[in-house]
Amino acid sequence: MNHLDKTSKWLKGTGVEIGAFKTPIDGIKPIYVDKFHEFAGERCLADFYGEACSLPFHSNSLDYVASSHVLEHVSNPIKAICEWYRVLRPGGIMYIVVPDRRFTWDHRRALTPVAHMLDDYARNTTDCDATHIDDFVENVDWTTYSPATPAEQVPAEKQKLKQIYHDTVADGRIINIHFHVFEPSNVIELFKAVTTFPQTKLDLTILDTAEQFPDNNPNGFLIVVRANKRLGDRFGVLKNSVRRRYDAAYPVLSTAQKFE
Repeated sequence: MNHLDKTSKWLKGTGVEIGAFKTPIDGIKPIYVDKFHEFAGERCLADFYGEACSLPFHSNSLDYVASSHVLEHVSNPIKAICEWYRVLRPGGIMYIVVPDRRFTWDHRRALTPVAHMLDDYARNTTDCDATHIDDFVENVDWTTYSPATPAEQVPAEKQKLKQIYHDTVADGRIINIHFHVFEPSNVIELFKAVTTFPQTKLDLTILDTAEQFPDNNPNGFLIVVRANKRLGDRFGVLKNSVRRRYDAAYPVLSTAQKFE
């Protein structure tokens, strides 16, 4: 099963894809956002600057939020989920693919407990965070993470990379690593937790899941979630219907920065 089988069912209307880079999700025509202008020396695909925890859209304005292999790069995944919930209209869809550690270079790393991600939210952790640097560098499978690196050079490369990441954080800048490690079990647990966690209590319903997804790159786990929203958000939709009439940029915020 591939993206087209799922997007044709779940993703309609106006939406956003976060961090598409060179491999946008098939079957949708979203607004693209990315926080990086380039990655690995190549320009990212984006219309506006934005990131998982800060999207340049009005609240209650989008029909869907889509991301593939993005959530693991977010140090505060619950903050990201809350932001996606904010921009979705009542009944809007989150369409999320995360790498399943069993089929990636993360397979040697420990699964991230949901309690840890709840603590990240409570502490307002940002991507300028050193907590997972050593675990990431030491425990990813370097035969797939960096296959061109000869085995005898791996220890030295690990030390060099750790130093770069720690220096970056010490300088107050963000890093781009797999902060967290996922399998279907903790992804599902995470989305259930944010419906009851006192600081979030999001009204969400899991609609669909798929393991080893998609078939042409079967190292991910798909979860499709509906944002049911609350009465106040429904009034927000009414305000948006008025805003749409005079704001040519809607649903994009006037403060959004175009991707140049």
